[in-house]
Amino acid sequence: MDIDPPWGRIFERSRTICYRSGQPMLLKGSQKGNVLRIVEGWALVTEPYPDGTRAFLEIRGKGQLLGETSALSGALRNADVTAVCRTVVQAVGHGRFLAGLGCNDVLVMLLDAQHLHRTANVRVGVRRFGVVSGLSRLLLDLARTASTPFLAGIPQKVLAYALGVTPRTLYGAVAELERRGAISARWPVVHLTDEAVLKELARSEA
Repeated sequence: MDIDPPWGRIFERSRTICYRSGQPMLLKGSQKGNVLRIVEGWALVTEPYPDGTRAFLEIRGKGQLLGETSALSGALRNADVTAVCRTVVQAVGHGRFLAGLGCNDVLVMLLDAQHLHRTANVRVGVRRFGVVSGLSRLLLDLARTASTPFLAGIPQKVLAYALGVTPRTLYGAVAELERRGAISARWPVVHLTDEAVLKELARSEA
């Protein structure tokens, strides 16, 4: 979600916050507070369970919002959000955020929120495909979010977690994508070198 549209002005007088890798950004069940706009880095969104485990929901990146759903609904936070790497955000209070929105903007926000939820479902759904296919889908989706073929700052363990596989299994999938010339990985940077090959692999369930 690009934040330059109608509500971009809301963040003109925002506060900048820098989160370190692994630092919590938002906690499920907490009261609505700041709305965050990601300027740099990536945020991991998860669903925590009472037994201590958690389910992967999605990864949000540059230009996307965090905390907008609870601000719009008035409900408690509905997920945990953690910085994947060094992540810089712009923050405004939920009151200022809502005050800066017009009626049309709220509608756009709700539609964008629905789109983000659909995207999250797509990302969770990559687990049902083969690892190579699922990884291809995930990388293409993240590249669209970043608006660049260079994905920086996402550790291999986070991608493995998103796909529901072990780091060793992910390593094999990455090696296969490199062998096919689809990507070049020099962690923590992955360069998507052939989008056509990635799209072809993404369509395969093998």
